Amino acid sequence: MSNVKRSSYRRPPRRPSLPLLAAGLVVCAGLLLAPTLTRAFSSDSPSSSSPTPSPSAAAPSVTPVAPSVATPPPAALSAAPQASPTPAPAAESPAPAGSGTYDYTKPAPASDPVDMSYFSDALFIGDSRTEGLQLYSGIEGASFYCYKGITIFDVMQENPKKLITINGQKYSIVDALSAEAGKYSKVYISLGINELGYYDDQGFHDKFAALIDHIRETQPNAIIYLQNQVPVNPTLCAKNWPSYVNNDKVAVYNGIFEQLAEEKQVVLLDVASALSNSDGILAQENTVDGVHFTTSWYKTWLTYLMNHTVDPALL
Repeated sequence: MSNVKRSSYRRPPRRPSLPLLAAGLVVCAGLLLAPTLTRAFSSDSPSSSSPTPSPSAAAPSVTPVAPSVATPPPAALSAAPQASPTPAPAAESPAPAGSGTYDYTKPAPASDPVDMSYFSDALFIGDSRTEGLQLYSGIEGASFYCYKGITIFDVMQENPKKLITINGQKYSIVDALSAEAGKYSKVYISLGINELGYYDDQGFHDKFAALIDHIRETQPNAIIYLQNQVPVNPTLCAKNWPSYVNNDKVAVYNGIFEQLAEEKQVVLLDVASALSNSDGILAQENTVDGVHFTTSWYKTWLTYLMNHTVDPALL
């Protein structure tokens, strides 16, 4: 076999034609510019402002509910100012016999004097001072529930002493009022001098209030006269009585009597002013021991009572 010598000549590579290159460049440019042009055209379109949402993006439907007011917590309710409730009409009660024009904030004013028959249906409740009125003033016709040394605390205690005799039977003052229910048209109260050593002003007030309530319950037609306390004579009291028997304490109790008269609507009798002197004390010539009165001063007490009565029509 003969050896054939190959030529070293190589055919140059074929270059792409210009038309094909141009066409490729156009295609590439179109692909690159297509998204931008699409966005530009879509932004200029009127329908682009209200895109139609897909079903998955639709808002859930809501059932309308009427608006409600939140309830404040209890603390807020208690702190919030509240309007005063309008009181419900009270059940109609029988009209009182009187006009109701009497002023219970003031002591009874002077009145036309009454005669002794005025006391024929009167009851006096009191201590040794009231006992002196019974014995030395000359009063006639009245009944007396009085006892030496007695106090309002004795009268209103749970098991009071039986000090009053009615038809041969012993009663406490409270029980006697019940036993003679409806008998009296006037009830005079004079207690307080034996309580000067007590230091329970609230209890003093409350016991008197309870006694007034009981009198009103058992003697519903009676005018209740609440007498304040006559001051003592300091000079004679210093000799005859403990230090707590003094006019400072008398003044405290007389202030409570003023309060009770208004609260309980009972007639206050200012015996203190009637039986004390210009210095506001019991004059030495009108007392035997600094506390109790002379016979003439008991008569002066009765005269005051006869000139300070109240017409039931005013109450």
